[in-house]
Amino acid sequence: MLNKLNWRCVLYILTAILGIIWVVLGFGTYGFWSAEEGPGAGFFPAIVGCVLVFFSIVEFIKSIGSDAVKFDKEALYLVVSVAGILILNFFIGLFPALVIYYVAWLKFVEKYPWKKVILITIFYGGIMYGVFSLWLQVPFPTGILLSWL
Repeated sequence: MLNKLNWRCVLYILTAILGIIWVVLGFGTYGFWSAEEGPGAGFFPAIVGCVLVFFSIVEFIKSIGSDAVKFDKEALYLVVSVAGILILNFFIGLFPALVIYYVAWLKFVEKYPWKKVILITIFYGGIMYGVFSLWLQVPFPTGILLSWL
């Protein structure tokens, strides 16, 4: 059986492990449900973790013995951009990191003209800020540089 495993199988094993971690944290550490208040902080991570484990197992079974995965260089753009958002989030906070991501993605990957890039960034940035900060009152994480201000 081990000779029939490929990188796709390894990916599904890793995502199943990640799902199990979310389920354990959701039910254990964060609290899944409160009788007085309803869903707790662990409700969403636990549900997503269960779904992730289920589909990881299904896809793992389907991928055994399948052909090797061919990687496309352009698929790495998303991985690099997510890593960039995480790094920028640490330093300047989530909202500015996402705005920089919008601009960089639209200009350098999608190759939009600057006028369209600025309009789309202002529009979606405004919606994001309005929905999460003003309406839902969810604070965006501030990075170490913005926390000094």
